Amino acid sequence: MTKITTLMATALAAGIFTIGAAQAADLSFMGYSYAEESAKPSVDRIIDGFTAKTNLTVEPIGTAFGDMQKTLFLRARSKTLPSVVQISERWLPMFSTLPGLVDYNDVFGKDYLAKTYAPEALAMGQVDGKQFGLPLMSGSIGMVANQAVLTKAGITDVPKTVEEFKADLIAIRDAVPNSVPYAMATKNNSDILVDFLVWEYTFGAHVIEPSGKVVVDSDASKQALAFLVDLMKERLVAPEIGRPDARRLVGQSAAAFYLDAPQSRTFLRSFSGQDKAFDVNIRPMQVPVVKEGDEPKSIQWAHLIISFAQSNPPTKDDANMQFVNYLGDDAVETQFPVEQSALPGTISARANPVVADDAYLTAWAQNNTHPLANEVGTWSNGGELTDILAEEVQSALLGQKTADEAITSMGQRMAGSMTKAGFPQ
Repeated sequence: MTKITTLMATALAAGIFTIGAAQAADLSFMGYSYAEESAKPSVDRIIDGFTAKTNLTVEPIGTAFGDMQKTLFLRARSKTLPSVVQISERWLPMFSTLPGLVDYNDVFGKDYLAKTYAPEALAMGQVDGKQFGLPLMSGSIGMVANQAVLTKAGITDVPKTVEEFKADLIAIRDAVPNSVPYAMATKNNSDILVDFLVWEYTFGAHVIEPSGKVVVDSDASKQALAFLVDLMKERLVAPEIGRPDARRLVGQSAAAFYLDAPQSRTFLRSFSGQDKAFDVNIRPMQVPVVKEGDEPKSIQWAHLIISFAQSNPPTKDDANMQFVNYLGDDAVETQFPVEQSALPGTISARANPVVADDAYLTAWAQNNTHPLANEVGTWSNGGELTDILAEEVQSALLGQKTADEAITSMGQRMAGSMTKAGFPQ
């Protein structure tokens, strides 16, 4: 955290925070990957490659994923915004009003960006027609199974329906002592949000319509939450599990299923201690459906790159724009996303054999064909909505409320939040 205190803004010109002139480095790059042990070496290689190519220096700033939103808003208040930032796609609407945020259409041109980036990945970086984010990597949030744990429980194939899923979880609970059959997120509000949304969609429910109307208080939502409460009562999920905990449990073959982005493979390799030898146990699968013939659900996912202007107006020659442009080069896009077990954001990198011939990434894409948008995280009050949802889900999982009561309260509280945000219910 000492690096954060050394970053200073040089001036406030024309309403834009200009960053970099007072720093020892030509630009700063803040990202959660740099705070992750498994990803930090990859980020270091990117920075080394950029410096070798341009002679420009980069100060990397590692910030934990769960702290990123709070940290960036605090930096905005203290006028110490970094030059370039790695964010989750669902945070972009919240960050879109930050001062000095660069619209890449104005710097690189809309046509160039359309020719360079995969269209569905590029779309995740757009807000109100402006291209505030560019995809560093993309994919979806889907389900992963540990085949070694399934085998211990005598399970030969992954479950296709919710009924089969629960039966398999019971078999794992009884056959694998001290295991958490399904490492569902039950702590960390942002993790709970994603896991609950997957099951919401699976049961045919929705939380907020595109118009801003809250629709979570429905029979389908109550059925989804009741299903998860039942899993808790049956000891098929466990309290106090966040995404990092789930990765560790699955990597150490103490859990059979969990939801994650395609980066799952990289984390599981690390937590298993077996590196690539563990790949034989990592099995991307479709999220089980309520009834055969339903479309399996997953959620859109991407790492986006946003930037804050170093000049007014920003130009391609700015140090941070050169870095952003370098992040879209094949040298990066065929290295970093693949090392993190994700799809590159660019069209050319996706066509590269390093990506096209990767069996894991191919299986992931085949099992998650139509990822849906995060209906909560995309709103300007997404942080408050996320907290409301997670608090109510936890209250039901812990037996403090029935599933019906929790969903009704969730709907009322979310409606109040959306009304305050300018979306009357």
